[in-house]
Amino acid sequence: MLNRIKLLLLVSIVLFSFSVFPIGTSAEKIGNKEKVIQRFTEIKDINKLYERAKNGVSDVNREVEKNFVAKVVLQSTDGLENGAVQTYSTSQLLKVSEVNGDKIETYATTTFYDISDLYNGNFQTNDSSNKSKYDSSISVRAYSTVYYTTSSIDGEDYTDLTKVSGGWTILDSTVSLSNRKVNFGATGWAKSGVGYVQQTSYNNPTSNSFSYSAPSSWAPISVVSTGRIFGVTTWVTLKRGTNSVWELQLVNNI
Repeated sequence: MLNRIKLLLLVSIVLFSFSVFPIGTSAEKIGNKEKVIQRFTEIKDINKLYERAKNGVSDVNREVEKNFVAKVVLQSTDGLENGAVQTYSTSQLLKVSEVNGDKIETYATTTFYDISDLYNGNFQTNDSSNKSKYDSSISVRAYSTVYYTTSSIDGEDYTDLTKVSGGWTILDSTVSLSNRKVNFGATGWAKSGVGYVQQTSYNNPTSNSFSYSAPSSWAPISVVSTGRIFGVTTWVTLKRGTNSVWELQLVNNI
């Protein structure tokens, strides 16, 4: 009888261990007490973030930001495509903390793109020399934000995606939006013992704004990983009148 009780206790402990420590979950997320060193107020006002991005203000070193991928594809239904356009990005440092003596920083990187003069298959992109807050020719402003942490595991730098948000601001009432898609993920080499992972979420928001949290089971991805895809991509169909239909793709990868 005593042996049977010991066996049941052993099985219970094993099952509890598996339930508390999911496969693929980083040690930084489980069982370690976080010590917050400094916390900063997040700028959430889109207009203030837009001005910050246009003026080149960022909390991330510009040498690091050179590795970020912020691009846009604007294509009409008849196959015309705009391949060289201007995007604006800004990063905010939100929190500095420690876990087991390791420094962890939390950031939010926001990317913007303005669509101008969307008339019957003709359009103009936003001009970096235009300093006005709201240019009268701008039809739609697309934006997205990636929330993530940076940390070091066994001497290698990793990023951990926690959340994405964004949307589309209509600045011309004659333009309508449809077919919204938001895909985000963290793909690449995770820490030793986890290997190469593909962590992706596919979404279809029904309004002009979105916010999605990443599953807590997602593993951090090495900054220097081959095949690394880390961030959010959005799509939306824009229509003005009956003849002008375009698809906008905005990429915001860290």
